[in-house]
Amino acid sequence: MDLLQQPQRAERPVCAQRRPWKSRLNAWRKRSPLNPYWIELRALHEAVDLLAPHASGRLLDVGCGERPYDELFVPRTTRYIGLEYPPVADNLNPDIWGKLHTIRHIVDVFGDGMRMPFAAASFDSVLALEVLEHVSHADACVSEVARVLRPGGVFLLTVPFVSPLHQWPFDYLRFTPKGIEALLARHALCIEKLEPRGNFASATGSTVSHWLLRALAASKVNHDGSVTLSRWRAPFLLPLIALVQLGFMAIASVSNDKASCLGYTVVARKR
Repeated sequence: MDLLQQPQRAERPVCAQRRPWKSRLNAWRKRSPLNPYWIELRALHEAVDLLAPHASGRLLDVGCGERPYDELFVPRTTRYIGLEYPPVADNLNPDIWGKLHTIRHIVDVFGDGMRMPFAAASFDSVLALEVLEHVSHADACVSEVARVLRPGGVFLLTVPFVSPLHQWPFDYLRFTPKGIEALLARHALCIEKLEPRGNFASATGSTVSHWLLRALAASKVNHDGSVTLSRWRAPFLLPLIALVQLGFMAIASVSNDKASCLGYTVVARKR
């Protein structure tokens, strides 16, 4: 992977469509420890469960992707609007522009998070799940969040701390608690809740899992930093990765060292 790589169009979709039975099997694997990202996804789901009760009114989902958590937010809001950045969508799936009918009601608006196409004070809640690390100028994005939020509205976000490079080349930042606090304060957003996602043990388990995946179970590295599983090695390595993740999660349940973690979950309110 070229660390000076410029944005480019994928030669083929990173998120390829599968036959129905393969999709169901893959969906089961993704929910199990056989998924090398299981620790991260589990922690992220817990973070979203923490954020969802704070959502209300008109909600803007910045960097909505496939809206994997909309079932948690839609019942709590009067309107859910998904915003996605076109170069990221194109980089992950160059076929998307010929299939726009399939993503209707998923992505409502294509636009830039640093120049949002919405009027000021038009949303009660703004959601950004693992998005700010993919924005080249986080201050510009948070400034736009503050602009489109009504006074008293909430900004709900998660950001990574320990995470490998991903969605390359759109990966710019990692965040600490004080860095998050300073960033939001510059735009009149007051933190009401800031929680670490996981702890040192779960972050270590995730890192070891990623190393096993990339060093031993992968056949190649894709242009965006993701990897393709080896047809021959992966079946033998995935059970080992599952055991590693289960072991570190057991340790994490009795550990309280949060000097390192997977990321942070934040609830902030506009003054």
